[in-house]
Amino acid sequence: MVGGVELRHLRYFVGVAELSSFTKAARKLHVAQPALSRQIRQLEDEVGARLLERDRQGARLTEAGRAFLAEATALLKQSDDVMRSAQKRGGLERRQLNIGYVWGLFHSLAPAALSRFRAQFPDVAVNLLDLTAVEQARLLADGELDAGFIGLAHEADAAGLAKRKVGACAFVAALPANHPAARRSRVPLAALAPEFFIAISEQNYPGAARFVVAACEQAGFRPKILQVAERGHAILGLVAGACGVALLPEPLRALPHPGVIFRPVTPSAPADLFIAWRQDRAQPLTEAFIKLCA
Repeated sequence: MVGGVELRHLRYFVGVAELSSFTKAARKLHVAQPALSRQIRQLEDEVGARLLERDRQGARLTEAGRAFLAEATALLKQSDDVMRSAQKRGGLERRQLNIGYVWGLFHSLAPAALSRFRAQFPDVAVNLLDLTAVEQARLLADGELDAGFIGLAHEADAAGLAKRKVGACAFVAALPANHPAARRSRVPLAALAPEFFIAISEQNYPGAARFVVAACEQAGFRPKILQVAERGHAILGLVAGACGVALLPEPLRALPHPGVIFRPVTPSAPADLFIAWRQDRAQPLTEAFIKLCA
């Protein structure tokens, strides 16, 4: 780019212009709002004109901003076209993929998909990266990740990513070993209404806490959230210590869990699992991998 203006400045500017909000644009672009504001100021300094007016309603384009928006949009499209053209010319010659996955949800699904892919593309290196859903969304947006086993639909939808269902998992009750309900083969979810719940982090498992609340409300109560934990093993430690109960994705029972009993709940609480990717940057190898995941 000319001077100190880079493509990220243009993407940030277009993001704010399209949403008329620094807050919404920061969320969509996975960047802190102060950093976004700083990048826009740098862009305005380089251009030598005020492009956006800030007010209580959000942000609106100035006359110079409206003219610059057309140029910025055209430049970003040209950049994306060049990238796609290069990818098409390369075909399947790129011999490496970076794939993210949330361990607690995909520790069996991801390796199985990788095995199917390697059977067809034995010379392609695939890097499986244990990342939270939020980290995957950011890296997909930055082009550092080709696809990600992102978890529930929420994070993919929030980031504007393409997604494809690759499986499903049930949510099961995690109970202290001496809990009365642990003696049952299946636990009515309504029976846990008096209990305190240990919630799973929205940061690491976006949508999971909301899913749990919705399942409990369907059973006739709203869960009393005592504490939120970042990782599955932390939740299991709290449950084992009789600090509360939890409703967790069934694959998390693969974690060591002394002092914790898992039981299916009624009514059952299944959730779909997804792989996500950037549709505008998907190269042939990525598409081949995604097709083999279903």
